[in-house]
Amino acid sequence: MARAGDRAADGHIPTVVARIQSVARAKALLDAMTTGDWILLRDLATRTGLAKTTAFNLVTALVDVGLAERDAAAGAYRLSLHHLVYGKAVERRLDIAAIARPLLVKLCATTRETVNLALPGSADAVIVESLEGSQTLRVSSYSGTRAAYHSTACGRALFAHQSRAFRDMIYSIGPLQPATERTITDPEALESVLERCRKLGWTTEYEENETGGACVAAPVFSPTGDAIAAVSIAGPAARFEPETIERLGRLLVASLAEITAELARVQG
Repeated sequence: MARAGDRAADGHIPTVVARIQSVARAKALLDAMTTGDWILLRDLATRTGLAKTTAFNLVTALVDVGLAERDAAAGAYRLSLHHLVYGKAVERRLDIAAIARPLLVKLCATTRETVNLALPGSADAVIVESLEGSQTLRVSSYSGTRAAYHSTACGRALFAHQSRAFRDMIYSIGPLQPATERTITDPEALESVLERCRKLGWTTEYEENETGGACVAAPVFSPTGDAIAAVSIAGPAARFEPETIERLGRLLVASLAEITAELARVQG
């Protein structure tokens, strides 16, 4: 499969890679406009590292589809109000944090380990809530931390329930990067782990994301059956014996069903 940086025999960049590059460049332009102010084209090019012509073509396309506004007289650009629609959509999704919080507190108190809530992102998961365990020796996580789909338990719990097309897209971006010497970086080997997650309802990683750390996670399903979040329990690998890992996995599956039920009640 094509990966970023690959070229065909004739020297051309494969179509899938070209599309990814175009999206990444457009995202860079949107990121550069997040100040909310008008920004001149030359400054957009400087901030993104794009050639001025490339920046012009892409930002013009963003204007054409309503994602940016243009001040023709000044030759400046800014984000359009349409992004409020996306922001509201994400805000509604974040309601799950409030619904899940009582259960996260309960899990943290019961296990005395660090408990995290993660949401799916475009290329990895994002931890939006983290409660630190009360053990003397514990694992720390922080809200806003990104969690790789392939090397973290919460990432895997979400990744397992994405479409195969989405997973193949992630694999096509580039080689899976090892976080430790134990990290699974072979897509087919990872697919076996994800299949096991779908069968058991939970998954784990043992010193694959951080040396000395281990984690167990399970997905949170919406009332329609979509994996919309994941909850993980993390701690020092020395405390995560096989029987402990299985016990925590079953605990998560049973507990997270309560969140799905609450979501159905709230949305119903």
